[in-house]
Amino acid sequence: MEASKERCMGFREISKLGCIHGRFQPFHYGHVNYFLEAVKIWPKLIIGLAAPTPVKNPIAGVEHRATDFANPLTYTERMILIRSSLSEIGVNSNNVEFIPFPIDEPEKLEYILPKTIVCATTRLYQWNEEKIRRLEKYGYKPHVLEQCVKSPFDGSTIREYIINDDPIWKTYMPEIAAELIEEWKIRDRLISMINKQ
Repeated sequence: MEASKERCMGFREISKLGCIHGRFQPFHYGHVNYFLEAVKIWPKLIIGLAAPTPVKNPIAGVEHRATDFANPLTYTERMILIRSSLSEIGVNSNNVEFIPFPIDEPEKLEYILPKTIVCATTRLYQWNEEKIRRLEKYGYKPHVLEQCVKSPFDGSTIREYIINDDPIWKTYMPEIAAELIEEWKIRDRLISMINKQ
């Protein structure tokens, strides 16, 4: 009972929460860097899962984000993958909550995330600039995490390694995340998605 009460109290002060966001397809060490930089500022963190459902109107220039191949994991699977990885990266799971984060339909964000919560992002990719613009347009205050480092791989690289059955992909993410991806047969799912194209 006391532990439950403590957890609830930790998330009552909404204005002190930070929010990171991404598709996390899948969760990897580049995301871990982003996550840990945010935790330094906001010990209680909300993780927004972008593209919680298929994106109907892809954004020009980043259409690849909306393909089935770029989104093999469901919202629930991504949540489990990240939560399962928290202890491995030294984060207490009681300090994290998950929400859908429809950055592709930013007009819906206000129904999910209070505007008093700061949205942390980076400037590592061109898409980040568009996200910042969208967040500001809809009344949010983005905070750029300047210390984040661009990793030599991304989700697209990892998905390609998975489908090519190259085990190097397992070194790019927490061990438990790799175990779950194998257990859930995500490689078979990716192959099926390619065959449907």
